[in-house]
Amino acid sequence: MALNDRATRMTARVAPYKEAIAEARRAGLTWRDIAQLLGIQGADAVRQAVRKCQWAAEQIPLPEPLPQQPARQQQQPTAPTGAGGKKTFDSLPQIGGK
Repeated sequence: MALNDRATRMTARVAPYKEAIAEARRAGLTWRDIAQLLGIQGADAVRQAVRKCQWAAEQIPLPEPLPQQPARQQQQPTAPTGAGGKKTFDSLPQIGGK
């Protein structure tokens, strides 16, 4: 597939969303956000396609974003425990004869 073919297909793919994309940009969405909504990898490709698109198509709204899963909380590391639940670093011999 030639580069020109890919560019032509990309512009045809974004053509129905040109007005919705312009509105989304005015609302503060980034090109990466818009590409993600359209299921396209490569924000630059979407930006270029919108800029160069001269296709006339019936306009439709952008797809709704998928619900975001709650961010994973990082768990604090716990001290390893030995037999009987005692912390292993407590069972090491003391250095210096103390």
